[in-house]
Amino acid sequence: MIAFVALSCALLLAFVLCCVVLGWSLDVYNPPAMPADVALVFGCGEPWKADARLRQALAVHQAGLAPHLIVSGGVRMPGRATTEAEWFRDWLVERGVPPERVHLENRATNTAENAEFSWPILEAHGWRRVILVMSDFEGLRAHLTARRAWLGKDVTLYDMHASSAPRWSRWGWWTSAEGWRLTNHTVPRLFRYGLLPYLWRR
Repeated sequence: MIAFVALSCALLLAFVLCCVVLGWSLDVYNPPAMPADVALVFGCGEPWKADARLRQALAVHQAGLAPHLIVSGGVRMPGRATTEAEWFRDWLVERGVPPERVHLENRATNTAENAEFSWPILEAHGWRRVILVMSDFEGLRAHLTARRAWLGKDVTLYDMHASSAPRWSRWGWWTSAEGWRLTNHTVPRLFRYGLLPYLWRR
């Protein structure tokens, strides 16, 4: 009996440790030590994600870490006649970001296109230090997607993620059904889209 209890406790501890490591890996972030050139705000499919990402983008801008913002998303916002990018821009401008500092990319329909279609804006302005603003549980996927899209283009990437609390956290995502749903949304995509090799490719 004692051996069984000890084994059960060891397995439970290993499970918890694996979940925490996975959470931290998905939410790996790298804020810049000095202002970057621009922050890229990724589009999304759910209003709560949009709200969190916009609040993070606004905070990044107000902190002086990103004088310019690229808002990316060509999907229509639910219940609105505008694209995500247009709605993002209006939200930011209403809260004091100068309109000329918000750059619109309103064709992308997924994360890969967010990065791909934002490149001409980066190229036109000569921006090479980019902060990626993405939901925390999708942070690693966004980083690797951008790295793949801009491979060989001498771009330095930073990450400042939008919190998904209380739906997801790096520490306790595994304690709720919603946490499992969101994790299951992003982990298979790391493999399906062949992103893991870009952990080592620059």
